[in-house]
Amino acid sequence: MRKILQRNPKHFSGINQNAIRRSISSSPTLISTKKNHRLLDEIKTVLQSDNWESKLPVSHVPGKLNPHVIRLLLRENQVGIQSNSKTMSLLAITLCNSNLYGCVSLVIDSMITSGLSPISIWDSFVSCSNEYFDSRSNLNPKVFEVVVDRFRVKGLLDEAGEILFRNDQFVPTPLFFNSFLKDLINAKKLELFWKVCEVIKKRIGYFDVYMYTNMIKAHCITGDVSRAKSVFHEMGKKGCKCNPSFVTYNVIINGLCKSGRIDEAIEIKKSMIENGLVPNVFICNTLINGFCIKKRFEDAKMVLKEMKDPDFVTYNTLINGFMSNADVDEALRVKDEMIGSHVGPNLVVYNTILHGLCKDHMMEKADEIMKEMINLELKPDFKTFSLLIEGYCKERRTIDAFRVLEEMKRFNFEPNARIYGVLIIGLCHDLDLEKAYAYLKEARAKNLEIDLMVYEVLLSYLSKESDCENVIRVFEVMKEEGKKPNEFCYGSVIGSLCREKKMVEARSFMDEMIETGLVPNSCIFEAFIKGYCKLKELKIANKYFYTMISRGLVPKSEVYTVLVEESCRSGDLIELFSIFRCTLSRKFFSDIYTYKVLLNGLIKYGKLEEASRVLVEFKNKGFVLDLSLCKFLVLNLCKKGKVEEAWKLLEDTGYPSSISIYNVLLKGFFKIGDTKRVKDLFDEIKEKGLSPDDVTYGTMIIGFCKFKDLDTACGLLDEMVAKGVLVNSFIYNSLVECCYKIGDLEKAKKLSREMTEKGFELTSRFDLLTSKDQEPERSQIGI
Repeated sequence: MRKILQRNPKHFSGINQNAIRRSISSSPTLISTKKNHRLLDEIKTVLQSDNWESKLPVSHVPGKLNPHVIRLLLRENQVGIQSNSKTMSLLAITLCNSNLYGCVSLVIDSMITSGLSPISIWDSFVSCSNEYFDSRSNLNPKVFEVVVDRFRVKGLLDEAGEILFRNDQFVPTPLFFNSFLKDLINAKKLELFWKVCEVIKKRIGYFDVYMYTNMIKAHCITGDVSRAKSVFHEMGKKGCKCNPSFVTYNVIINGLCKSGRIDEAIEIKKSMIENGLVPNVFICNTLINGFCIKKRFEDAKMVLKEMKDPDFVTYNTLINGFMSNADVDEALRVKDEMIGSHVGPNLVVYNTILHGLCKDHMMEKADEIMKEMINLELKPDFKTFSLLIEGYCKERRTIDAFRVLEEMKRFNFEPNARIYGVLIIGLCHDLDLEKAYAYLKEARAKNLEIDLMVYEVLLSYLSKESDCENVIRVFEVMKEEGKKPNEFCYGSVIGSLCREKKMVEARSFMDEMIETGLVPNSCIFEAFIKGYCKLKELKIANKYFYTMISRGLVPKSEVYTVLVEESCRSGDLIELFSIFRCTLSRKFFSDIYTYKVLLNGLIKYGKLEEASRVLVEFKNKGFVLDLSLCKFLVLNLCKKGKVEEAWKLLEDTGYPSSISIYNVLLKGFFKIGDTKRVKDLFDEIKEKGLSPDDVTYGTMIIGFCKFKDLDTACGLLDEMVAKGVLVNSFIYNSLVECCYKIGDLEKAKKLSREMTEKGFELTSRFDLLTSKDQEPERSQIGI
């Protein structure tokens, strides 16, 4: 009425205003409010009177109260009621006697929130009941159950248990016990759960179907399905009152399936049917999931065939099983069966298929499924687009990921922080770091909280690109967002600064890191070592190296190599061998690698005497001599023209000879023009019982050809053929070319014919098969 008057007061100008006022004043809300205040006054009067403790239990006022009045009484703390637990307890008991359980709950809740301990609240109720009520006063014992139950409802399960265990005479109803057991299971308070079961056994003397079901569930949660089965069978022996329900069967079958005992679950299902219960969709779905976990897909499909009304969960479970087994074709077949059934196409199922396809990098097939969804008028949801974007980013197909992003926006979905993170990481993999940083700023502008891992990846890529300025900028942005940098983030910043030789700034970040309680990792120490080596400050680099290993951190092989190289370059052999001994003793790398790096450095910087001592030491320690190491040393020396030193090094160290090492030495002596040593070395090969191979003869023949010693070269060719060593075309061509250089045309022609007979192609610039008319021309060019 009031609203109508407010809209058009002129319309009612003829109505008697007193009648209107009477109509308004008699509205139900106003009447109720007045009644509540009148009741509030009445209860206040009782509580404020003398001997109110005796008057309250026999008063008719509590029976007329309602929750609104109790709220007013408690909210305004009328008559100081909340400061007196005795008053509150007596009021609650009186209200309970009138069966006003809602009002009782409000009073007890107020006592709990006031901070009173559970035992003091309970004792207050017991004291009041003993003092003011007797058997004639019709005390409703339900009040004690309400006290404990309010602790349960508020999630104070331990406190509820404390009261329950303290009072042996208190016997709650089965309904309370079932609610309490269910809450204890949900809260995973299983120790307390079994204590409550003991109380039930002592005070009630039996378990009902709900209690048994909860006990089975508790055993299944801990994986003790054998005990769960024992309880299940015990339940069946108790008669029809404790026959397992659908829920019971579902719990035991689910527990068995999760434990992989699927065949036992099938037996339980059979017993269920024998007892006249038809497995519902939940039980069938549980069995299908169990079969899928065990990869027994034929059995899972059989359960599907037996079902009358499978739901989308049924199909989704089976499809997820096939996708997890990478059986895409079978998953799609089940999907088609679902579409043809009463269930029809379902977005959840399609998302399951997309998840499996994206996980298995089958993005082309995922595209087809997406198109199929659209054709079936299934509107993609946020998850659909998220799956595709993540899938494309994992495949490093960032362009396709952004295509899906645009399509996602057309469906009015905005990317969340996770999608931004995936895209930023994808852009990092593409080395499009500028765009990655732009998307980071866009996400921040939308107040999205980007994951710390995304910052780690972005900082790492920026650091590798030596983009020091942007590394620090992103690092500061991360801190502004409230993210606490970890050691990997600090490592990227420090690594970038060290590569730029900005060691002072790098050290300041390391100090900041330590102040926050983080411990520098091996990558950070390695960055400092490399940085100071670049600056040729070996002593500082070594200091970081020894600090690093003293903390139990293992350096990478490249760090050891850098230190050895810089020590050799600077000529600090004392520090070099100190690092070598330290690395060798701690077994950071294989012994052969540790020695090889040292020898490489010594040879590279001409420390041949030291290299020789290291080789002797290596041999004397009883290590198996590595042929590749010998060859490596000889090759490095020969490349530098120090062939004599290479030969002497081998002689001094007593390394076993091998034809491959002699081949390197032969080539080295030819390179410096010492053909006499070549012949001596070739004779030495035979003296040591080694057999020259095709490389040996090839090196000798080609070498002597270069020095125009045709007789020796041809003699070696004859020896090579006689020993059955394979002759290649390059050797023949070298000999032919040598013949022309010294003017022995007859020998050249003979070798050419021999080549042709053996099927070799003449590649020499001196074509021996040309006409005789052209031969004078060759003589004219000085061959």
